[in-house]
Amino acid sequence: MDERNTKRDLVLAPSEYAYMQDVTKGIVKTYTGPTVINPTAQERPVVFDAETKLFQPCSLEDAVQQIAIAPEGFYLILKNPSEKYDHPSAGGVYPSPDLRVGRKINITGPCAFALWPGQLVQLVQGHHLRSNQYLLVRVYNEDEARKNWGTAVIKATEGAEPIRPPAQLDVGKLLIIKGTDVSFYIPPTGVGVVPDETGSWVRDALTLERLEYCILVDQNGKKRYERGPQVVFPEPTEAFITRDGARKFRAIELNVIQGLHIKVIAPYTEAGRSYREGDELFITGVETAIYFPREEHQLVRYDGHDKHFAVAVPAGEARYVMNRTTGEIRMIRGPAMLLPNPVEEVIVRRVLSDRECATWYPNNAEVLAYNRALRQLDDAGPRPGAVPAKVTAGPASFEAVDRDRGFTKPRTVVIATKYEGVPSMSVWVGYAVLVVDKQGRRRVEQGPKNLLLEYDETFEVIQLSTGTPKVSDKLVETVFLRVLNNKVSDRCVVETADHVQVTLGYSMRVNFTGEPARWFEVENYVKFLCDHVRSVLKGNAKKHTIEAFYAQSVDLIRDAILGKPITDGKRAGMLFPENGMHVTDVEVLEVTIDDEDIAALLGDAQHEAVQANITILRAQRGLELTAKREEIMRGEADARAETARRLAELEVAATTDKLRVALATVQAELDTAAAQQQAAAARNALADADHAAQLARRRATAELDSRISAAQQDLVLAALKAEVDAAVARFGAAQGGFSEALLALGNHEVLAKVAEAMSVQAFVGGKTLTDVIDKVFAGTPLAGVMDKVKAKVANGHPALPPATR
Repeated sequence: MDERNTKRDLVLAPSEYAYMQDVTKGIVKTYTGPTVINPTAQERPVVFDAETKLFQPCSLEDAVQQIAIAPEGFYLILKNPSEKYDHPSAGGVYPSPDLRVGRKINITGPCAFALWPGQLVQLVQGHHLRSNQYLLVRVYNEDEARKNWGTAVIKATEGAEPIRPPAQLDVGKLLIIKGTDVSFYIPPTGVGVVPDETGSWVRDALTLERLEYCILVDQNGKKRYERGPQVVFPEPTEAFITRDGARKFRAIELNVIQGLHIKVIAPYTEAGRSYREGDELFITGVETAIYFPREEHQLVRYDGHDKHFAVAVPAGEARYVMNRTTGEIRMIRGPAMLLPNPVEEVIVRRVLSDRECATWYPNNAEVLAYNRALRQLDDAGPRPGAVPAKVTAGPASFEAVDRDRGFTKPRTVVIATKYEGVPSMSVWVGYAVLVVDKQGRRRVEQGPKNLLLEYDETFEVIQLSTGTPKVSDKLVETVFLRVLNNKVSDRCVVETADHVQVTLGYSMRVNFTGEPARWFEVENYVKFLCDHVRSVLKGNAKKHTIEAFYAQSVDLIRDAILGKPITDGKRAGMLFPENGMHVTDVEVLEVTIDDEDIAALLGDAQHEAVQANITILRAQRGLELTAKREEIMRGEADARAETARRLAELEVAATTDKLRVALATVQAELDTAAAQQQAAAARNALADADHAAQLARRRATAELDSRISAAQQDLVLAALKAEVDAAVARFGAAQGGFSEALLALGNHEVLAKVAEAMSVQAFVGGKTLTDVIDKVFAGTPLAGVMDKVKAKVANGHPALPPATR
């Protein structure tokens, strides 16, 4: 058992408080720990019930309450603050102060305090916001909000501007705190955060990717459409429109064969064009590949689907399209992908009558049955004879675009239909048809052609006689007219001038020429042709006897119908200006004489004539053979002569070519010689220049050597002069006895010995002894004596030995 239950005293810890009420006065006191409560008989413990807003008696232990604590990052919402905005201090007893009942304040943590009696508190964690989250806050006290706006704890995101107080802070005004601007928020006093339906304070914004959009609706009903990629934050009074729990939707993808039917529900202007309320638009993938809805548009659905798909019109086929406002029907030819504008156009089908089925498509029971079935729906069609095509649409929606693997039928006939398109007619080669419309216009179409009719057009029906001979009892109806190489066979009975009846059978080749519009002017051209030809043949037979007519029946019949041959052998033929019919040839099939006796007589005469003709023919063939042989021989001679002439021309041409080659060779050799001469002249000029340069170098070298030799000679002469002067001085001293000594030298052996002993040659530098003596005794009295000695040697004495020369 708790210790506080065993005593009447109540011990409060530092973080506890309790209320004690005086039962005689009703005053409620606040006890804050740490303290001890000694309740008297007039006091009782009470607690304040937050739901009933009343003080409820309780036991002492139940009266102990935890003080309000807000850690950092949290805040307290305190309701009914005191007049002084104070709180009970710790460790005391305090009477209840006057409270501002109905008011509330926000107190940012960290804080801790006890509550006065009647106060309520709510601990709320500070609001952390991501970039795709937001807070919805409401102003509940305009004065407090404006006064305490700066006390709000706001952590702005990087790069975001600080939140400034709005110009108007009316009570009840809603504001959006975006996570792109604020990462942490604690509201100030006067402003409260509004929780969502689940009680969460922080709300998630809508992140849109590419090709996504969302719709927001305001309280006034105005819608706002936003496209991705972006983060969409609603305005305070806006809400996201959800479908099947989704708040974002895929854009509608369109291609060139898809479209959307849009109705304008509000006027607007886009790209310089104004749209009025009630206008209808058809948007295709040509101008808008990706469609995003807008508030001025409303999608017109068919069978619960959004998209319109084109229908394939193969080559050679077509579809009827009716203008919904004017009723005009036009034809769209293939190949094409037909995507009619549902605002103005609708695809219709044409119903053919029984006669049209029989003449256009002979013996085709399936066509007849199908058109009879369509006529049962004629009364529900937009006009007589037209049946609206089936209307289908693709499976797209505003919420998503799912592409099925299979082909989805468009809002028209299916692609594999056989009869739902425009009636087509294959006009073959050589045929023509007449097309008429309800306005009276006519035109002729010739094959080969695949013909597609406009809605109000039909074919002109013609009638043809049948049988041989041609009769009108059984007529064939058709729309095809054979205009080229048409064959018409007939038989008639004619009578000759001698009253013999002959049955003629013939086949005529008929073409239609001239203006095509006249070809259909005669309804039964076969009867018209056969009647006229019979009349012509009967008239021509009356001019001839049976023998003449039977012998030349083919030519007479051809001449009567085609006319006589003209200069080039051609015949004019029989022309019918009424319808442009032209008989170009006649083949005679039968010429029969009705009287058998007359026929036999004519046969015998014919045999005799044939035998005579055969004899003549053989002779003519022999003559032709001889002429042909002679002509061949002449041709061979002409060919040989032509060959010889051609060979001579070729030989002359070859000789001319050889002459041209020889002349070209000579000219090339002349050009080569001229070029070589120019090259030799250039080489000579180069050699002359080189030789002149060498001569100049040699001249300069010789001049330099000459100057060096002169200088050396000057030096040698100076030295010799000095030596001579010295020698003269020495000889001068011995002149008295020396002359007699020299006279005693009568032969050259003694003189040679003297010179060798004296080394005069080496002494004076002479080349021979004679030169030495001349140099030694030159200019002295012994010069004459030396001359005599040399003369004596030259007149018969032996020459000097080689060593002394």
